Amino acid sequence: MFSLSGSRRKVVASLIALSIFSLGCSNDSQSEVSAEMFKHWIHSHEEDSEEIKVYRPNEYNFPPARGREGFELKENGEFIRYGIGATDKSETVVGTWKAVDENKIQVSFDNQSYQSFTIDIVSSDEDVLKIRP
Repeated sequence: MFSLSGSRRKVVASLIALSIFSLGCSNDSQSEVSAEMFKHWIHSHEEDSEEIKVYRPNEYNFPPARGREGFELKENGEFIRYGIGATDKSETVVGTWKAVDENKIQVSFDNQSYQSFTIDIVSSDEDVLKIRP
């Protein structure tokens, strides 16, 4: 067993406290979401079922439609909602998101016209995202 001098003991105690603090702070909600989620997702309504809504990356070759809604998750906690506007053009609304757990994302908006909601993820990979409606 070894002993530390008073000043070294304080340094070691400070380092331990800093490490514990850093561990607590590094568990931010974005770390619970898999990396493939950070992209622009478009609703592929043709693939939906009663239990599942299907989204594809915006590069996907979708069949023609009169507009499609979607969203984008950014690593910095920003959420962008892409809705269908009056002229079938996309309308964007910016909000924030945080992971509730690895399969749930809470979305909220500063604009009171838009309600907060939860995205309940069934499965996701680079090519498809499936959520519960």
